[in-house]
Amino acid sequence: MKKYKILALFGKSGSGKDTIQKWIVSHMPHTKGIVSCTTRPARDYETDGVDYHFLSTEDFAKKVLNGDMLEATSFNDWFYGTSINELTENTVAIGVFNIQGIDCLLQDPRLEILPVLISVPKDKQRLIRILNREDNPNCAEICRRFLTDEADFQTIDFDYLTYDNIHQDFSQILNNIDIRNFLTISGENC
Repeated sequence: MKKYKILALFGKSGSGKDTIQKWIVSHMPHTKGIVSCTTRPARDYETDGVDYHFLSTEDFAKKVLNGDMLEATSFNDWFYGTSINELTENTVAIGVFNIQGIDCLLQDPRLEILPVLISVPKDKQRLIRILNREDNPNCAEICRRFLTDEADFQTIDFDYLTYDNIHQDFSQILNNIDIRNFLTISGENC
């Protein structure tokens, strides 16, 4: 059975996961960024189908019940998940996930997953990134996310690679032989 391949990026808030996802997709053939689904409303700068697939709660629930969601979670009274429709043969899907989402994906026999932790050693650097990406950041939400990250990243129960994003030289992620091999489709280098 041929498996769908997902390079699963994860890391603390502000570690650069979304930026790295976009960079890999723009620089590597045979890759596609995963656009997650959510029931939360779009922010002013977000576009449906680009940033997220914005769904009603009813449509999201139907996808879960039909088995169309590879993983799904609830956060701040909104639902988030990854639809199987985001995957195509002969393409490596690049996605951003939380730890629980990756753990769920690893259980799916249809998938071949390579988890990569995006690491930024200094909280100050992460905080500056988060503050700079929004005009009016919600500081209470940023603090909540920082505290949640500390708890979530205490224990990770699966094997993963680590990419140190301190210098933001994204080409270095492709120097990792495990990642290069994973991005190979049918003997063809990506």
